[in-house]
Amino acid sequence: MSDARYERSRSAVHEAVCSVLVEQGLGGLTVDRLSAESGISRSTIYRNWPDMAALACEVFDELVHRDDVSAELDTAETLRSYLVDYARRLNDPTYLAVLVALIDGSSRDAAFADVHRRMFSQTRSRAGALVRRGQQVGVIDPARDVQQCVEDLVAPFLYRRLVTQTRITPAHIAALHADLLGRWAR
Repeated sequence: MSDARYERSRSAVHEAVCSVLVEQGLGGLTVDRLSAESGISRSTIYRNWPDMAALACEVFDELVHRDDVSAELDTAETLRSYLVDYARRLNDPTYLAVLVALIDGSSRDAAFADVHRRMFSQTRSRAGALVRRGQQVGVIDPARDVQQCVEDLVAPFLYRRLVTQTRITPAHIAALHADLLGRWAR
């Protein structure tokens, strides 16, 4: 398949994955359903994405748009920028549906569990890099446990979106930003 045809197929299948996960959750993610949603043949889907877990991960990775933590911004600004981006993603119903599907699948399927481990490893974590950078420049107490800091950073917004099912507002971002900087300071 030519690069242009592959990209069109990839885009259509990725859109179909998002649509299916938003509408039906992980249970609806089948090759037949993706073929019907995307207009791409089952054989093309099987050939390019033989593993639904890997496909879901590919879609999630595209939605995340991971960027390295900028060494040029100060820690407080980097943290604010991270929180704004994190809130934007969690407020997006498509991102949230794919995230929930990935978490859900990881508890029942070894392929999803492997993808989940890779996606959320501390070594790839933007939040972990942010904390480690803050420790290096002396803004965050170096004695603070990085994993606990990451949990402090991500848990409040996850709770708000998944448990209370309310949107994250600029006021929530500002409050968490101030709270974390105060708790993490040297």
